[in-house]
Amino acid sequence: MNTIKVFLCDADYIFLNYFVANIPCWHIRKIFYLLHGMKIGKKTRINMKTIVYAPWKIRIGNNSIVNEHALLDGRGHLIIGDNVSVSMYSILYTASHYSWSLEFEYYTKKTTLHDGVWIGARAVVMPGSEIMDHSIIAANSVYSGGVSEARKVYRGNPAEVCSDRRISEREVHLKTIMFFK
Repeated sequence: MNTIKVFLCDADYIFLNYFVANIPCWHIRKIFYLLHGMKIGKKTRINMKTIVYAPWKIRIGNNSIVNEHALLDGRGHLIIGDNVSVSMYSILYTASHYSWSLEFEYYTKKTTLHDGVWIGARAVVMPGSEIMDHSIIAANSVYSGGVSEARKVYRGNPAEVCSDRRISEREVHLKTIMFFK
């Protein structure tokens, strides 16, 4: 039975990431992601060539965008809030291996991006991370787990607070109106 489950998960991965991810129309890709169990809010889009693990464990809020070549790992549950921007080549992990284990013991931890978060290009968010409202993980940074502070900018490896994020109090809405991409 376990062999069948592994085969089906592998087939799902190949179908979503080599076929669906390359469909040039978001509306068609969205149908496949929804059919595979992903929860996607209104006015949210996932651009082409995004890699997805375990879509049935991924929930994305309203008016968010995941740009090209990002990686969304749902194996340990991935929650993305409203008005979130995940930049190109960013990686959101929910699973990894223990470095101390000679057998590369596998673990999962839920990763959460709250409302208004911006993940910069090529940033990595590790399993168990919780990025609070309106925070930024700067480009090429690695956020290695734990709960961030709200409205802060993090950068570096490991990512540390470098400044406050000064934004207006009015509600921000990302503009993601595109038919292709």
